[in-house]
Amino acid sequence: MKKGLLVFAIVLTVTLALSGMLFAQAKKGPATDGKAVWDFIQKEKYQNWKMWPGTEGQYKGPEPHGAFLTTYVNQAAFDSIKAKKGKFADGAMIVQDNFDKSKKLKHVDVMYKVKGYNPKGGDWFWAQFKASGKVDQEGKIDECIKCHEAQKTNDYVYTSKMK
Repeated sequence: MKKGLLVFAIVLTVTLALSGMLFAQAKKGPATDGKAVWDFIQKEKYQNWKMWPGTEGQYKGPEPHGAFLTTYVNQAAFDSIKAKKGKFADGAMIVQDNFDKSKKLKHVDVMYKVKGYNPKGGDWFWAQFKASGKVDQEGKIDECIKCHEAQKTNDYVYTSKMK
């Protein structure tokens, strides 16, 4: 009887530990991989996230993005913006739907802050997807980094939007 109880306690402990590790891993966010990021934002239903403060629906977008944009932020990004410290927390994610002039979805851009991923680039993982979800570009995208790093404040995010 004691042996059976001991085995049960060990199995229960291992199960809880593994469950805790999986839960903690899920809370960290996806891997720095385009498909993993796409799957994550779809599962999380990013279009139900808060919009970037001060924006609503579709607004006119600058090049090289679409003619119209809708920008969503996860809670970590939203809290960082509201704190107005000019830096985003690790795990912050910004998802931007890019529309053409006829307001048809052209592509989806993602900025995902991952501690240690790319210190020279603000630790951002970048991804661009076709409207279908197919990965166009991912990783340390030079075009994205060069444009965003030209803004020396606010962690490579345009200062005009950080209000």
